[in-house]
Amino acid sequence: MATNNSLNINSVTPLILAWGGTNASLTASNGGLVYTDASKMAILSGTATANQIPLSGSSSAPSWSTATYLATLTANELIYASSSNTMAQLATANSATLVTNSSGVPAFTASMTDGQVLIGATGGTPTPSTLTAGTGISISNGTHSITITNTGAMITWASIAGTTQTAAVNTGYVVSNASQTTITLPVTAALGSIVEIAGLGAGGWILAPGAGQSIQLGEDNATATVTSANANDCIRVVCTVANTQWTMLSSVSAGFTYV
Repeated sequence: MATNNSLNINSVTPLILAWGGTNASLTASNGGLVYTDASKMAILSGTATANQIPLSGSSSAPSWSTATYLATLTANELIYASSSNTMAQLATANSATLVTNSSGVPAFTASMTDGQVLIGATGGTPTPSTLTAGTGISISNGTHSITITNTGAMITWASIAGTTQTAAVNTGYVVSNASQTTITLPVTAALGSIVEIAGLGAGGWILAPGAGQSIQLGEDNATATVTSANANDCIRVVCTVANTQWTMLSSVSAGFTYV
């Protein structure tokens, strides 16, 4: 019936979609979502759990997620599952790295300093730490760098053309003179200091202790000198008592002469 230029339509049959209707008799659901199937509108009932999100079906009705999500996000933080079906944010730290504890829970380490690396622990949480220098080693830490240096008895070599030489600690000498060359042990030497001689010249060499020093050759003790038997004889001695006693570690010779 039309009156006063208005149209009233009364029908018990839902209006079809093509005419702007629902093609279904719907009942409202508080917080529900309206969707359509292949022929009509429908309502996904509201959920009493906050922060669930709708999930599409495979060409079928949507559903609410089991997991709950965050309503807001903080810049630079990471999203992760803090418990089953619950999302949370993980606060970051400056210049840190992500680790997990023995239960698999993620966390950021403390801010790392120059030269720190991540050190693991069986059944524990990895922790930033610097390397520890062992005997004869030094470690220098810098920005993005770790320098490891051998501070032990590293041998440097020198060629001796003359016939006399006062040895320096941790030094090897190639004796090349045609005449016999005398190498005198250093006056000052710390425990573990090394002196080496490699014969090359026809005259051979003499290793001489200084005042108050001695050279131990196995069970024999040379308080004066050790003399090579052949041009290419070699010897390596180590300081076993600071400044005073040296002991032969190794040699190549048919037999030294010593007094």
